[in-house]
Amino acid sequence: MKVANPEVTLDEEGHGFPKEARNTAMIGWNMVAAVHGDDGNPYWFNMGAMSLAEGWGNLDFWQMCVRTTPGKVIQPSGSVHKVAQFPAGLATQWHVQPRGALKVTRTDDQVTVDMESAHIVCKPDGTWHFSVRDEESGIAGEWVHTGNGFPMWYGKETPQTYVPHSISYGYIWAGAVEGTLTVQGKKVAIRGAGQRERYYAVDACPAEVGAWHDWMWFHFDELSGNLDEMKLGKHKDMALYLNEEKRYVQAGDFRIDHHDWAYNPATGTFVPTRYVVTMETEAGVLQFTGSAVGSHAASSVGESPDSPTILLDWPGIEGTFTYPDGRVRTLTNGLGGTLIRQWKPYPDLLVGGAEFKPLDVPRV
Repeated sequence: MKVANPEVTLDEEGHGFPKEARNTAMIGWNMVAAVHGDDGNPYWFNMGAMSLAEGWGNLDFWQMCVRTTPGKVIQPSGSVHKVAQFPAGLATQWHVQPRGALKVTRTDDQVTVDMESAHIVCKPDGTWHFSVRDEESGIAGEWVHTGNGFPMWYGKETPQTYVPHSISYGYIWAGAVEGTLTVQGKKVAIRGAGQRERYYAVDACPAEVGAWHDWMWFHFDELSGNLDEMKLGKHKDMALYLNEEKRYVQAGDFRIDHHDWAYNPATGTFVPTRYVVTMETEAGVLQFTGSAVGSHAASSVGESPDSPTILLDWPGIEGTFTYPDGRVRTLTNGLGGTLIRQWKPYPDLLVGGAEFKPLDVPRV
């Protein structure tokens, strides 16, 4: 969505349910990150705090998951299927309470989001400050997400309508992540990048939002941005920010090619495990590739819906940027990832769900 003023205000950081909200409305403060620990290990994690309207049971919740062991994609002997062997992450419990437990406080210089032992402070300098602790899982952390340039808005003055029952305001914003993470008693310093999301939906019914949706972020030393493609509604949106030029681009076209599809037992779906992306703008052409080494099913509380929402973890991305004058720049320190929404093309019972074993079918 092209907006006249892409700056984020504290009013938007603390925005509650829209005045036109339906009974399936939601509001949320979410993020996903790919970082390097000072112990030499990679870490992927996601954290979200949300409030759900009457159609969802008038609930508030927060939850976090951490993955640190890269998985792999295998081609079993004698099978036509590839299989994603992605280790399960370590997750906190779902901290669910009746609506009203999540508190949003606005002052002149910040917005604070609090629920139990999860706290997010949104500042006007483009930073979110996180503090999270879950004693049972041994997960804790304190980190800062700093948005780079400006975000990609999917609803600001007017809401974004993907389909008739997915209508929302908000943004997604790629940026740097730095702080500490504690996993089962081990505390590490982390640095990397991630995407945060400020979300306030008029209607968030998931029944129509499958049929493939990529919500993608990328972050290099030289540039960063976001891509949003929802195929059912024929919706494409994007934003790109060039650091040296301080140039913010909201218009252009892009193509996301999905390769090396593999069955992901955790979600009972086939997912692309290698992405090739081309983004064409008046500022130049961005090309990058990323491969999945993990996933996390970020679906509804306690459910495994037929329209799952899945995070795909990438260990890094490689890319180039070609300027209009023909100069090609190799980009450095690339990190990124994508959140996909899809429909299962068949019920679990046809492939055995989480118990799936590749069929012994010779390849031709």
